Amino acid sequence: MNKISSWQTNFGELEIEHVVQSMRNRCISQGKVTTEFELYLSELLEVEHVIAVNNGSSAILIALMAAGISPNDEVIIPNRTWIATAHAVHLLRAKVVPVDVQSDIPIIDIDLIEKSITAKTKAIIIVHMNGRGSDMDKIKSLALKYNLYIIEDAAQAFGSKNSKSFL
Repeated sequence: MNKISSWQTNFGELEIEHVVQSMRNRCISQGKVTTEFELYLSELLEVEHVIAVNNGSSAILIALMAAGISPNDEVIIPNRTWIATAHAVHLLRAKVVPVDVQSDIPIIDIDLIEKSITAKTKAIIIVHMNGRGSDMDKIKSLALKYNLYIIEDAAQAFGSKNSKSFL
């Protein structure tokens, strides 16, 4: 099994060649490599659409904007996450509603979400952490019940699956 370093990024010749090609083609933020990357991720994650952006903070902000989050809306987030989660909500002048995480793994405690939902709640941001994914079936059920948007942040658990597999 290959080990993934938390602190050192390694690039192989293929990655270096893609960067060189992008620079030679003067396409450093969009273009063929980005399109291929988006298509690859779409297949890997089994989702219809993938849009590459410059970082996770922008991704959360764009997702909130797409969901129509506006001032005075409430957005539920886990109380243990990177500041970008709350910051994106704050930038849209919406209210951050933190919900505690589970006692044994650092993902939102689904049993506490419903207690935090009000008439102003418009979305839930689920942050999958340290390779642990949340039980999305339960979260989807809550979102349907209360007509909420779900935004998933898997920056620290890319490709993770339902947390039940970890218990």
